[in-house]
Amino acid sequence: MNKGTRILLTLLILMGVSWGVYECNYNLSYANDLKDRPWAYSRDETAQLLVGTWQGEFRDPNNVAKTIRLTIQPPMTDEERAQKASRRTRKRSGLGTRTDKKRFAGFATVTSSRGKEDYQFSGHVLTEDGHQLNVIQFSTSNEISTIRNNFNLHSSLKGGM
Repeated sequence: MNKGTRILLTLLILMGVSWGVYECNYNLSYANDLKDRPWAYSRDETAQLLVGTWQGEFRDPNNVAKTIRLTIQPPMTDEERAQKASRRTRKRSGLGTRTDKKRFAGFATVTSSRGKEDYQFSGHVLTEDGHQLNVIQFSTSNEISTIRNNFNLHSSLKGGM
């Protein structure tokens, strides 16, 4: 075996090891999310998860009928997971992990006869399975877009009061 072949073989082996480490990191990250966030990820295609789109109707204190549509995003997209797995070094912090395993976020749209309001929201699940939620915080990206003289989701309290 000549020197050029040995160098090529060594490079191929290093590339294979690198790809193997990437695949291990990606799959380990997904396995950890399956364990830590069962409300967001499942191997079962028919499982009912918190992430996705939810819709319902309610009446505000002024008795105006409204429809709310929530889109809860997964905590980590496949692209973000792939980027995390491909990093050469971990980002370290002195206080340990800062990732909240119970946090979720998304977008909401409230429609009524008075118009349409767009919100961003975030919240936490109270239970491991995600069947109970803590208070959800709603905010607008642009205060000008909120409808004036109107009950809005900023006024919501724990327990739906």
